[in-house]
Parts: sequence; C-alpha cells; structure tokens
Amino acid sequence: MISLYRPGSSIIHSIPAGWKLLGLALSLALIGFFGKDLVGSIVVAAGVLALFLLAGLRPIEILMQLWQMKFLLLIVLVPQLIFAGLEKGIYNTVAVFSGILLAALVSLTTKTSDIVELIKRITKSQSFALLIALSINSIALVIGFSKSITEAGLARGVKPNPVRQIVTLFVVSLRYADDYAEGLAARGVVV
Repeated sequence: MISLYRPGSSIIHSIPAGWKLLGLALSLALIGFFGKDLVGSIVVAAGVLALFLLAGLRPIEILMQLWQMKFLLLIVLVPQLIFAGLEKGIYNTVAVFSGILLAALVSLTTKTSDIVELIKRITKSQSFALLIALSINSIALVIGFSKSITEAGLARGVKPNPVRQIVTLFVVSLRYADDYAEGLAARGVVV
C-alpha cells in the first residue's frame, strides 16, 4: 500500500491509532472553539508545530505539507478574506490548515494498516475498511502522480501550465482507478 507513513520511534508514533484518531477529533473541536482570534491562532499553530517536532519530524515537513497544499490555501483564504475580512479570514484559514496538518500528522505517524484494522473492528465491515484504505492511499497516490507529471513536463522543457497539469492528472488518476477496479474485480472483491 502507498501511504504517507514515515517510520519513527517518537512518542507520537507509539500512540495507538484509535487514540490518535480520538485526539484528532478532539483537537479539531478545540481548534474550532479556540482558534477564532489572534492568541488562539498563535496557540493552535504553535501546538501543531510542537506536535510535529514531538513526532520527530523536522519543521521542513510542515513546510512541505503546506507547499503541497498551496492551491488549497488560496481556495480557502480568498473567500475568507472577501466574506469575513482580513483578520477573521486569516484566523479561519489558520484554523483550517492546522486541522489539515494535524490530519497529515496522523497519516505520517500511523500505518494505514493500523487505521484500517481499527475501522474494521469498529464497523465490522471489510468493505468499509477497504474504502477507507483506498481513500487514505489515494492522497499519497495523487500527490505522486502530480509530482511525476510536473517532473515529466520539466524534463521535456515544457513550461508548467496548471490547466494542462490538472487535465493530465485527471486522466492518469482515472486510468489508475480503472485498472485498480479491474484488479479488485479479478480477485472477487465486490465494490
């Protein structure tokens, strides 16, 4: 399975998947409650940074995660600035991206198989667990496809064009999904 997981021996790595997911849910609720002003936003951002450092990940990891989400940042920030104003828009954007970074931290420090096993135990459904595994893996997969498309274009001397890259990413993703569905069907998995 393709995954965002980075092996490690930190305190965060050693926490069981169930507790991490519960902690993520509670953290998201706290971010929504406290991240509405300057002090709250600073505390939230510092807390996320501290958790990344506690997990043994370098600050560059946060920057890499943010860089991969640069277009999402614009999609979230611009409407916030328009409809909520500068101050509130920035606070809301910090809260949203802190939540996304916390979810990324769970993915970086938890094996996908551990999350799938937990979900299978809770829901008693192999199909639902498979759906979650595919969803988690699709994030890393699409990021990989995007990097490959960008690198291939640069190797050919083609100037990056967002529309061309998105269309190519869409085609590559659909082709992979079709091949994957055929592979599952050949193994008797009903989706």
